[in-house]
Amino acid sequence: MIVMVCNAVLTVVVPVGIMLFLHRRGGRWSSFAVGAATFVLFAMVLEAIFHNLVLGSALGPVIQGNIWLYGLYGGLAAGIFEEVGRFLAFKLVLRKQRDRVTALSYGIGHGGVEAFLLLGMTMVNNLIILSAWTGGGELAPELESAAATLASYPASAFLWGGFERIPAIAFHMAASVLVFTAATRPGKLWLFPAAIVLHFLLDFLAVVCSAYLPIAVLELLVAVFALAVVWLAARSYKKLPEKVEIS
Repeated sequence: MIVMVCNAVLTVVVPVGIMLFLHRRGGRWSSFAVGAATFVLFAMVLEAIFHNLVLGSALGPVIQGNIWLYGLYGGLAAGIFEEVGRFLAFKLVLRKQRDRVTALSYGIGHGGVEAFLLLGMTMVNNLIILSAWTGGGELAPELESAAATLASYPASAFLWGGFERIPAIAFHMAASVLVFTAATRPGKLWLFPAAIVLHFLLDFLAVVCSAYLPIAVLELLVAVFALAVVWLAARSYKKLPEKVEIS
């Protein structure tokens, strides 16, 4: 339960801490908010609707029954929906914010809210169930079973959840730099489809390798991939104007 609390706190402290750092260097909270809202709209709403339609159709059992097909499908869906959302956010909502720190501010909003919704809220729900269970509260049979299952896991099993969010947040900030460059710099539009492909590859790697590799090896591979994307994004970031005056 201590590890769960740490994970939940991590999903708030890290994004807010990074944004406070960026704010002192010109980053705007509005960019952070747009990143968070775009993730919710495109990943949690529109992509979820798409999944319900596809996986609820006759193709659903075929896709879900093959880890390779599931990795291809899930990776492409995540890459297309999230990167299209990112591109539209920079082109439409943040069109007057052209300072390069905008890319990072948006990215930490996007990755931060993902961490909070996927990991933080899960940890909070787990803590509520476990607290009721250990406190002798009356639980429904399915919640009783869920609590017993959670209690049987070692603390180390939950540590990986916190660890994986670090490269995930780093990737979202890096992808935001690439898409921001595509949306704002002449001749760099190719970085937009490149970001889609990189996002697809990351999710495909995570899904497929989870079926064949120990979690420690999987997380190491994901971290290395995210680091490579960060390196590519850093090269683009250095070439962006630090300050752009909008007339």
